[in-house]
Amino acid sequence: MSDFVQTLDAMIAERKKMTSPLYQLIMSGNATQRLLQNFVMHRWPIKNFWTRNILGIASRIDDYDLRISLVENIYEEETGRLTDSRRHLLSFVDFGNAVGVTMDDIKSAPLLPETQAVIDHNVGVCNNTSVHFTAGVASVLLLMEGQPPIVSPNKRSMLDVMRDIYQLPPSGYDYFVHHASSTEADNHVSELEDEHASVARELLRRYAATPELQDQCIRMLARALDLRHAHFDAMLTRFYEPGEAPFRYQEAAA
Repeated sequence: MSDFVQTLDAMIAERKKMTSPLYQLIMSGNATQRLLQNFVMHRWPIKNFWTRNILGIASRIDDYDLRISLVENIYEEETGRLTDSRRHLLSFVDFGNAVGVTMDDIKSAPLLPETQAVIDHNVGVCNNTSVHFTAGVASVLLLMEGQPPIVSPNKRSMLDVMRDIYQLPPSGYDYFVHHASSTEADNHVSELEDEHASVARELLRRYAATPELQDQCIRMLARALDLRHAHFDAMLTRFYEPGEAPFRYQEAAA
C-alpha cells in the first residue's frame, strides 16, 4: 500500500509545476503583463471550484477525524480565519488587480477548452458518485496539496518573485504568502499545507484498498497531470509574445 501512495507522489513530483515552461517563464521574472493577466483569468475558474470539489470528497468520508480535516481546509480557503487572512480566492483577485485585471474581466473571460477540461475532470472525480471518491483524492486533493514547492533554480519562491522581481505591492502578493514556500511565509500556513497532504495520503491508504481502486487512482492522476499541463501550455502559447517587455508593477503604475 505504501508503494502505491509513493507511486502517486512520484508522478506528481515528476510533473510538478516547475516542469512547465509557463511556470519557468513566470519564475524567471520575464513574464509579460498580458501573460500574467491571462494567468489570473484562466487559473481563477479552476480555483473557484476548489472548495466545492473538496466538499464532494468530504461528504463521502465516514471517518470523522479525516472528514473534519477536509472541512478545516475548506473553512480556511473560504474565510482565511485560521491564518488571520481573508478568503483565499479574493486574495487571488487582488493579485489580478495588481497586474491590471478586474473581477469583471475574470468573470467575463471566455473559458479556454483546456481550462474547461481541467474543471470537468475535477468536478467529475470529486462529485460523481459513480466514481470512487479516492480518484478525486489522488487526482485533485493530493495533486494540489502534495505539489512540491514552486522554487526557481536560484531558490526563489513564487512569493519572492512576485514581491522582489515583479515588484507587486503587499496586496498583490498576499495570495502567495499563503500558497508559496518562503522563509518569510507564516509557518502555520506551511503546517496546514503539510497536514492537508498527509490527510490525502491517509485517505488513499485507508480507502483505496483494492488493486482496482489503486489502478483507478493512478489512471486519474495521470489524466489530471496531462490536462493540467495542457492548460499551462495553452496559456503560454496564446498569451505570451517574447518581444514584449517583462512586467514590472512600478513601471506599469507610473
